[in-house]
Amino acid sequence: MNIVIPGYDIDGEIGEGAMASVYLATQRSLERKVALKVMAAALAADPTFCERFLREGKTLARLSHPHTVTIHDIGNVGELYYMAMEYLPNGTLKERIAAGLTPEQGLTYIRQIASALGYAHGLGLVHRDVKPANILFRADGTAVLSDFGIAKSLDDRTQFTQAGFAVGTPSYMSPEQARGQDIDGRADLYALGVVLYEILVGKLPYTGNDALSTALAHLTEPLPELPVHHGRYQDVLRKLLAKDPAERFPDAAALLRALDNLPQESSEATLIRPLTFELPAVPPAVDDLAGLTPMSIDIPSGPAYSQPQPKPVPPPIKPTPQSTVSEQRKGPVFALAAVAVAVALALGGAGYWWLAGGDGKEVKTPVAKTTSVKPPEVAPPKAPEVPAVKPPVAPPAQPPVATEADGGQRPLLMAGKKTLFQRVLSKPGAKLADAPGAAPGKALPAFSVLYVYQRKDVDGSGWVRVGAATDGRSDGWLPAAQVSDWKQSLVLKFTERSGRAPVMFLRQPGEVEKLLANPSAAKNVLLKAQQSPQDDQQVLALEPAASAVPQDQFYLLPIFDSRESFDDNGQPVQLLNVASIDPGNSPKAASNTPITTANADAFRTAVVLVVDTTVSMQPYIDQVRDVVHQLQTRIAERGELDSVSFGMVGFRSSIKKTPGLEYTAKTLITLEQGRDPQRFLDMARQVKASTVSSHSFNEDAFAGVMEAVEGMDWSGYGGRLILLVTDAGALRKNDPFAATQMNEAEVRQAALGKQIKIYALHLLSDAGKKTHAGAQTQYRTLTADANPQIGDLYIPVPGADVRKFGERVDEIGSVFADLVHQVRSNKPQSVPLLSAAPSLADKSAAVGYAMHMDFLGRKSASQAPQLVSAWTADRDLTNPALPAFQVCVMLTKLQLNDLQQSLKLIVDAARKTQSSPKDFFQEIASASAYMSRDPSALRKGGNLATGGILGEYLEGLPYRSKSLNMTQDLWLSLSVAEQEDFIDELESKIRLYETFHNDLANWVRFGDAEPGDALYRVPLSTLP
Repeated sequence: MNIVIPGYDIDGEIGEGAMASVYLATQRSLERKVALKVMAAALAADPTFCERFLREGKTLARLSHPHTVTIHDIGNVGELYYMAMEYLPNGTLKERIAAGLTPEQGLTYIRQIASALGYAHGLGLVHRDVKPANILFRADGTAVLSDFGIAKSLDDRTQFTQAGFAVGTPSYMSPEQARGQDIDGRADLYALGVVLYEILVGKLPYTGNDALSTALAHLTEPLPELPVHHGRYQDVLRKLLAKDPAERFPDAAALLRALDNLPQESSEATLIRPLTFELPAVPPAVDDLAGLTPMSIDIPSGPAYSQPQPKPVPPPIKPTPQSTVSEQRKGPVFALAAVAVAVALALGGAGYWWLAGGDGKEVKTPVAKTTSVKPPEVAPPKAPEVPAVKPPVAPPAQPPVATEADGGQRPLLMAGKKTLFQRVLSKPGAKLADAPGAAPGKALPAFSVLYVYQRKDVDGSGWVRVGAATDGRSDGWLPAAQVSDWKQSLVLKFTERSGRAPVMFLRQPGEVEKLLANPSAAKNVLLKAQQSPQDDQQVLALEPAASAVPQDQFYLLPIFDSRESFDDNGQPVQLLNVASIDPGNSPKAASNTPITTANADAFRTAVVLVVDTTVSMQPYIDQVRDVVHQLQTRIAERGELDSVSFGMVGFRSSIKKTPGLEYTAKTLITLEQGRDPQRFLDMARQVKASTVSSHSFNEDAFAGVMEAVEGMDWSGYGGRLILLVTDAGALRKNDPFAATQMNEAEVRQAALGKQIKIYALHLLSDAGKKTHAGAQTQYRTLTADANPQIGDLYIPVPGADVRKFGERVDEIGSVFADLVHQVRSNKPQSVPLLSAAPSLADKSAAVGYAMHMDFLGRKSASQAPQLVSAWTADRDLTNPALPAFQVCVMLTKLQLNDLQQSLKLIVDAARKTQSSPKDFFQEIASASAYMSRDPSALRKGGNLATGGILGEYLEGLPYRSKSLNMTQDLWLSLSVAEQEDFIDELESKIRLYETFHNDLANWVRFGDAEPGDALYRVPLSTLP
């Protein structure tokens, strides 16, 4: 193959078109498969074709939608023009139609592509070549619209496509497109109608002997009637395939609404909503949450509307001509695979609500009536008022909410915001009405997340028109007193249970403060709550005691209010007012049945040795082999070989720099192969150190770790460990020969995403003495643990002593083998108590305990405690040194993508001005206009955080940015190396956010909210 594009390894051709060929390739910097579209070299001499090719890349780069193909890179090498796109491995709709599709399957794809078209049309783009061959599928089965090569902007006034010249595929071309007339999004809907007909009937509605006769058929022939059994689709097809664009659906949103209202109910039109449940007036005695149950507590009231005053009312917000198509209009329902997820997320969990903060005083404005906002209240018994302590980072005061406003087809914006919509959560017992003041009708599930489209006063009472999505569909009206405003999106996530006690949720913040000042008293309160679950006068609920809430399970603990306090050592602690109803499980009826633990035999542990196999490492390779064999022999004597498996990965350095190394990283023994002791022994004997030296002393350890993370099959294992073995440092992302282009924090995050813990055994040889300090810093970061008492899992081996190294490996392996034995023997596990300087065995025991608790939580479907409102702390009350929660902010896909683009803007500006640092801020100010930001805001703000570069969804969050406090003076004071570190930090965030985008399991929607309204918990610690 003669094609060479720097940064890509081309595997082979997978498609060919008139303009370009498509190759399967590997993008070396990210080690990911991409579809590399390369323009035919013969066409490169024609500037028109080059413009068209680059046009497609720029068009795709504007799109960010779940059902449009993602573009990663575009450029040219001489006359070779290329575009790196998302690799979509599951074929095309054309192939699926040929194989046979049910109408239900086909309609799912039509919905998904219609949502993508609606989004593109909202941006002013018409695809112009919608057909089954251009609809591809991701590995998860979702449909993706590709090939925007002939897409045209609605406001494009160039002569790139001349009037009277038809562009597209004749079999799917609308009449106006065939005539070469001006077109809009309705031409794409016509083509989608042809696709729908082809799905239902198995053939095209219009055919001809050539392109001209086919086009004439579209212009003149009537629409064929569908078979009788598909009759309910006839009206939809008639509107899609109308000859006159004016008679078609005006936009994709109208098409989707028509599909929602087909004459006969069908599975694809089912709206999945949370099940309604009632809070009992008298709490039952015991449930499966450590014996404590939900309790009915007063929650914040909605706006307390006074009698109407003769004050001016702001005029309704008029929708724009295209307001019926939201910028991110999505199909309302996914295929059955996603329905299961929707059900799991929705049951019992559409509902988390935000208790508005405030001082309780009424805020007045000359423009509109406003309401007082009350802090959260709890039921009697009443406790003395606890003075609020000012938090370290106070969010800005919220402007008052107007009592009269109408957003039309668009939700109302939060006061003072340009992009953030008003959201509320329904209270228990809320019922929708058809009009404000009308009789109540359909009951809503408690704590449903809803967008506010309109606010109206009727006879002195406030009403809100609400909908579950932002696409213009409202569900009805609710009294304002039956909802609570959700003004921010801060939530909590439980930390691992590697030594901390179950979290207690108490009635009053003062009670939390008392326990913080006296951990011994907190232990007694915890013990009493566990022994006497009926006594809930102080402790309202407990985190499950017999298992952990799984790290990979979605649940919400929204923060309503926070106060800063101090523990018994004077360290700051946040007191948090929260609520929780686990959306992963429906609320369970209380009973005296204890939590059912998982089958003990099911807990299995996987240990992967990631070993440096370069020159001089043979003694350690042999030692790993012998130690693992000894461990497996002991495990076999217990009859537990099926519960522990070992694998091995070897790593070296760049084979491009040093071809004789043979590989950079390679799986030498899989976990399946490593279950058999003899097979592991035989295969390990074949592992030999390289006879060729690398180009530097440091090796590509991160390539080895990522090979283990991504290349091993970890499914079926509750305990997941990587033991990194090396005498060198690791090539970092700024090294041109590093295969992963990742830093240690990114690698750790990738492993944690699969619940894998990394140990680093660093052989301190004399040969590597100069690299020891740097390598130690790297590996401590790589193995850092959220539990400060564990610290990290970095294990230095002084003098690189082979025997001591073997003892360390044996010590780790023995702890996890013993854990498996305890579980299989049904022996109780005690909570690990770590000293100030814990041993390796103690750390490993704590790690293993947390893994087992997480495993039990998954198997027994442990839930976050279900409660309405309570107070807790972000630290373990019985041991405040241990964190109990991780604070996160809920962001939508569009917001996360915007954050990535903002950081990329900063990185690009920094790189562009490295030779002239004084121009850095000016370059950002210039580029910010591209993202519709105010270029002057940066000069006004002084630093990146306050300069308008980031979206307003991050305003007021209680975190302090390390990177975005950068000012012009500080930037100029940095050395070249320090500036490079700054850039590297932001690039690592960009890459991390990409992993969030791809973490499909943890993107959630409430009720029938659209995909664009999906939310993800982004830890504050990962913000820039």
